[in-house]
Parts: sequence; C-alpha cells; structure tokens
Amino acid sequence: MANSWLRLWHDMPTDPKFKTIARLSGEPITLVISVYLHLLVDASRNVTRGHTNVTPEDLASALDVTDAQIESVLKCMEGRLISNSVLSGWETRQPKREDVADDETGKKSAAQRKAEQRAREKAARELAASESVSHGVTKGHTKSRKVTLDKDKDTDKEGVDKSTPRPSKKCPSSFVVPEEVIEAITAECPLVDIGAQTAIFRDHEFQKPKTDWVATWRNWMRTKQERLTESALQSGGAPKESFAERDERIASERFREATGQTTQAIKPMGEVIDITPKRISK
Repeated sequence: MANSWLRLWHDMPTDPKFKTIARLSGEPITLVISVYLHLLVDASRNVTRGHTNVTPEDLASALDVTDAQIESVLKCMEGRLISNSVLSGWETRQPKREDVADDETGKKSAAQRKAEQRAREKAARELAASESVSHGVTKGHTKSRKVTLDKDKDTDKEGVDKSTPRPSKKCPSSFVVPEEVIEAITAECPLVDIGAQTAIFRDHEFQKPKTDWVATWRNWMRTKQERLTESALQSGGAPKESFAERDERIASERFREATGQTTQAIKPMGEVIDITPKRISK
C-alpha cells in the first residue's frame, strides 16, 4: 500500500522546540513528543498528506490525558510545529518518492541505477558466451562448424550432485570390490573362480546401463555359481545344496571350529511306558 509509512529524522527526539513547547504549556516533554508523533501519523495517512485533522478529544483518549492538556500543547505548537493544521517542513522531510534524480548534482534515481546495472550484466553475459563459443575451435573452421561446449545440461543446474556415477553399460576402470563383499561371495559361491570371473566382468558390456556395480558383480557371481552347479548335476556330480542346507553346514563348521566338538543329533525315543496310577477295582 502506498504512503503506509513516514520518516523520522535523526534529530527529531532532541528538537529544542519540544522543550520550548513543554515549558510554555506546563506539560512534560514526553507528552509533547507523543502528541507530535500522533500528528505525524495522522498527517501521513490523510488524503492530503501533511494535513492533520485529529481532534483533541481523540488525542486525549489515545494518550490517557485530559482534553485541557492536549489543547494546551496544541496551542503552543501552533506557529512552531503546526501552521493552520499543516505540519511544518512536511514536503522537505516527507518526499513523495524514495529516490529521485537530481540534474544539478548529477544524482541518478534508483530506476536509472538499476537499468544501468542490468545493462552491464547483459553485456558481461554476452561477452562470456562469445568467448566460450570461440574457445577450442580452430580459426579455419570457426564459420563452418557449430560447437556445443556442454551437451550435458544437467551439470549446469543447481542442486545436481555431480559426484553421483552415471549409468554405464561397461564396468568403470576405477571399480574395486570391497574385501568383505569378496569374502561373502566366496563363501556363497565356492565353485566360482572369483579372480577370473572378475576380470571377465570388467571387460563385459551389458545390454542395459548400470549404476550399482557392487550389486551387479554379486549377481554375476551368483549366476556363474548356478550354472556351474547345474553343469555338475548334469554330469552326475553332487546334488545342488539348498540355502537351508548351506546355512546348516556353515553353522556346524563354525561350531566345530569354536568348540572342537561335533553336534549330536537327538536320538529317537524308545517305547513309552505308561506309569500313570490306575484305580484298583475291588
């Protein structure tokens, strides 16, 4: 909303006129300053800014004093701070525009300074764009060749994590399998030559791009284990071990390593003898 504010100047609270008015009216200086602030606000929101039409009765109610005190202060303000219901110095201290140009001093308005700033920023962007287009292009092919410096537009967007690996169909050369993952897969896939299959895995090109290469490596080794197991079954080898049997075997091996004992199966119970007391008939 326009004109919903007004200015206070630095030396307003210490204006010597307030002391004069307080002395002549016999009222405290705090009441004089309070009355003047109310007059400023009323003049600011008036249709004709700078004119005040607030009544002494309203001021007395707002400041919790008597009408006579307000009338005494307003009487002493006349000719000093007020002239026929118009605040003195209003046009000087309360200009209509926040920032205007001055041809005499060469001062520019806020709108002019903002326009010049935008022009400088636009020129800087155009210069940077022209330099980036010409960078890396040979002089003989400048006119006949269009150069796209960055095809990946996502890297210019804010909030994009550039450290996230991009999907690829082939394993990156920097991929290293963690030791704990190798140990887990070695126990899970005993028939697979981990080193040889890892070398094949690095040179293999998948049909779809991958991002989680550790999980892809795990699935690769498990698939090789299943194929070797099926091949052993077809050639009359040992039957395929289920996951439950594998877990039971691993638990038994760990128990033997820890205690040096073997687990004993529970022997089946023999014939059950009924020892329940029976009533003897007479």
